[in-house]
Amino acid sequence: MVTETSSAGRGFDTEEELQAHLGILEAEAPSESADTDVRPRTVRDVQEDIAVVREELEHLRARLSIVAQQAETAVKSRAEWANASAHVQLGDYPWLKLAGAMASAFVATQVVKKLPLGSLVAAALPLVATSVRRRIDN
Repeated sequence: MVTETSSAGRGFDTEEELQAHLGILEAEAPSESADTDVRPRTVRDVQEDIAVVREELEHLRARLSIVAQQAETAVKSRAEWANASAHVQLGDYPWLKLAGAMASAFVATQVVKKLPLGSLVAAALPLVATSVRRRIDN
């Protein structure tokens, strides 16, 4: 049976609070050797337990609602920060500029894939080597 002094539905901030609560529950729990004075549970006892569980559920739903609101606020603030950061870095229409850069990178990749790079590298290699030698010699 849950008493009014128990912290049903509450979290514990410290290990000491948890241990104190567990001590209270242990003291309230019936001992295994106490076979005498066992009374059957009444309908009222069950109804009280159901009421306590419903109250705990309401409390948990309220806490979950608060956590969901905080998560929504965090996501919105992160999105606003990203948008402001993009505006600072890229100026007006940052997402359009970013999309344009991505599209141009895609097109450039497709063009480079179609080029015969083996022959281009073979033709350019002597020119690059000559340029590097000139810089080293100077």
